[in-house]
Amino acid sequence: MTDISQITNTVVLDRLEAFTDRLTGFISGLAVLGLLAGALVVVTDVLWRWTLGGGIAALNEIMGQMFAMAVAATLPAGASRRVNLKVDLMATAFGPKLTRLSNVTGSILLAVFFGALCYYIWALGLRFLAQGRETLILQWPLGPTYIFVSGAVALTFLVQLVKIWRDIVNPVQTKSEKSSVAGVILACILFGVIGGVVVWGLLDFASLQSTAGNRPGLFVALTFALLWVAVLCQIPLGPATGLLGLAGTAIILSLPSTGRVFATDAMEFLTNWQVATLPLFLMMGSFSVAAGISDDIYRLANAALGRIKGGLAYATVAGCAGFGAVSGSSVATAATFGRIALPEMARRKYDPTLASGVVAAGGTLGALVPPSGAIILFALLTEKSIGVLFIAAMGPAILALLLYFATIWIVLKLQPQKAPVADDVGEPFLPALIGAAPVAVLFGVVIGGLYGGVFTATESAAVGAVGAFILALLRGKLSKDRLLEVMSETTATTALIYALIFGALIFSFYVNLGQAPELIARAIGGMDAAPVVILLILLMFYLLLGAVMDSFAVMVITVPVVTPIVLGLGFDIFHWGILMLVVVEIGLITPPFGINLFVLKSLQPDQPISGVMKGVVPFVLADIIKIVLLVAFPAIALWLPSTMN
Repeated sequence: MTDISQITNTVVLDRLEAFTDRLTGFISGLAVLGLLAGALVVVTDVLWRWTLGGGIAALNEIMGQMFAMAVAATLPAGASRRVNLKVDLMATAFGPKLTRLSNVTGSILLAVFFGALCYYIWALGLRFLAQGRETLILQWPLGPTYIFVSGAVALTFLVQLVKIWRDIVNPVQTKSEKSSVAGVILACILFGVIGGVVVWGLLDFASLQSTAGNRPGLFVALTFALLWVAVLCQIPLGPATGLLGLAGTAIILSLPSTGRVFATDAMEFLTNWQVATLPLFLMMGSFSVAAGISDDIYRLANAALGRIKGGLAYATVAGCAGFGAVSGSSVATAATFGRIALPEMARRKYDPTLASGVVAAGGTLGALVPPSGAIILFALLTEKSIGVLFIAAMGPAILALLLYFATIWIVLKLQPQKAPVADDVGEPFLPALIGAAPVAVLFGVVIGGLYGGVFTATESAAVGAVGAFILALLRGKLSKDRLLEVMSETTATTALIYALIFGALIFSFYVNLGQAPELIARAIGGMDAAPVVILLILLMFYLLLGAVMDSFAVMVITVPVVTPIVLGLGFDIFHWGILMLVVVEIGLITPPFGINLFVLKSLQPDQPISGVMKGVVPFVLADIIKIVLLVAFPAIALWLPSTMN
């Protein structure tokens, strides 16, 4: 009977998951088409303004409401596809039983997180309906938008319930047959502390609230430590930050007040039309990849540099920089150019360690060259100008490119056998230039328009998304399957990042409520050390984090605490934002845990990981020089933004 029951459960669950996949995929497809339609409207407004001097009245209000609903509609598909961000640094410490416990706990926390978000946004929407709240210019009712968003989050909650069921019944395969002592200790700390606080609150909530209110800084510090424990236990980052922020704020204030803050911050973020910059740039990257721009960029770089010694290595770094201008992802850049460049360099008898180092290091340019998803996330978390940060990244990106070129030159001078005597593989330059011209024009319009003040960051993102869509369409690359793939990529990344941000908003509120940044700033102020020394210590901390964590995760966890401290030391926030991103991206290639190293290893099964690490060492040294130069000369990042209109 047990076997029959298990088989029945599996069949029912499979059918239910298939149904939710189809339903959420259809809804998210409509959402992405809505984002594209919104981008077309924005581009129409830009063209109207250029040609006739007019424009669409209150476009920011219209797009703010539309994009909020479109982004919310991607969340159910994100839950269905499990696009949660986890940190698997301690994965080998967890055996099957603890891993299953971690998976089930993470899924339950995600359901609670989305359930709380749904409930509070629904309550706020009903209140706005009753009050007749409207936008300022068009008097667009706000209530229906809030109700729609709460409905999308409710569907996300229901999908997550299915995932809980799946985690309960599914067998777990792990690298370790049983959990290590470290894994057991982490799990005991996590569940012991959470259970203890829950019991304390149930028995004597007044005492718990009084303790938190009298020592808010200590309470926040303990919560921050618990967050790290949860992350190491592979709890998804979004609910970990969100629920800890909710719980901490509710203890210090009250649950109703916390709910209003949670819903208000989330909806103000969603309906801020500048937030649409992120999914539109993601869409631009997906359509650009669909259009085949990586081949165009590599072909041009090869035509320009391919005939000199080490030409393919130079071309790969240059190609990574060009691809980063439309993809915005370091890991995606390393993976894409690994597939293109590694076989070609192997065929031309390049040393495999040099080839691996070149691609791994070049991949870090993906998140530094604007437009970049990581830069946008920092701007959103700190409420600073996306456009200014994009322009500020240009100088460091050029510096990184030159330093990588210099590294290749030095390596080949010291070890000329690592590359063939001459790379007679260059293509005719003019055809390659013509082939890559649309990509260059697209990048020039997007970034040039931002720099010249022709349009805002959101408008530049819309122009980029529409331009990449038209390019893919004209090249005949948008088959039904490819279009669905673009929609899937945009949906997954959008859902992932917004779930992170919703959690980060309430956690940031809680951290500031507990005055943690002020307390840490005062402690640092009492240290007998120059601000630059403290900055270097923070950069070392970020370098270690970047080696084991995704840049999005690092930012979500640390920006609310560290950024006020850095500003208190007298550093410029735009300089700090770019500097932090540079250091985190360097972590991606820093042995022994750099993510890009393992990406390159997966693309070269016969290449030992030690060879990949050996090849990247010269580029890590170049990156250290880059950090020193950026710290010593802030103008590298700040001069270009100072010339903006």
